[in-house]
Amino acid sequence: MTEKAGWTGRESATDDSSFEGHKFRIVLLGEASVGKSSLLRRFTENNFDDEYKQTIGSTFATKDVKVIDNSGVSRPVRLVIWDMGGQSTYRELRRQFMKGSAGAVIVYDVTRPETFMAMNTWFESFREVCSDAPVVICANKIDLESKRMVPPQPGLMLKNWFQSDYFETSAKVGTAVSDVFTRMAQIVLAKVISEHSPRI
Repeated sequence: MTEKAGWTGRESATDDSSFEGHKFRIVLLGEASVGKSSLLRRFTENNFDDEYKQTIGSTFATKDVKVIDNSGVSRPVRLVIWDMGGQSTYRELRRQFMKGSAGAVIVYDVTRPETFMAMNTWFESFREVCSDAPVVICANKIDLESKRMVPPQPGLMLKNWFQSDYFETSAKVGTAVSDVFTRMAQIVLAKVISEHSPRI
């Protein structure tokens, strides 16, 4: 699959004749080395690589999930998830890729408080481009329990501040990784269904 100019957060299924359902672009945001690429790989391939590889610019992967909508109907959803390099040199590139996104997963590393402190900056930069798209917070690397420096309470404060869902994850062992992206799929599907429902 290739990215096309003007691609928005939701496109009709006619772009891919083999898929009948909703398709959404989601962006992964956060400081460098918080585990964004590892979360994406765990979700899409169910693999983990111990060796850190810096994301150069951006990369993406897709995965289809089944989502139960508010009426109890199972709907196919294709997530096109873009992994944004966390380095400041990619700031303008990230803005271009954020445009039209249906939602964002913003990640921090529970062993590095500075990545938590940067969360508001990431949230605000996403809001500048996508003013009403939903956000999910991901507190990653909880498997490193002995090195954890950011407890759950600050993350829950962010949840209230951002008005978002909050998950504690480990890309290494897979804890709650599928939950993050499945929940995002539920949120963006519900939003688009609500926006296209007839008004009474």
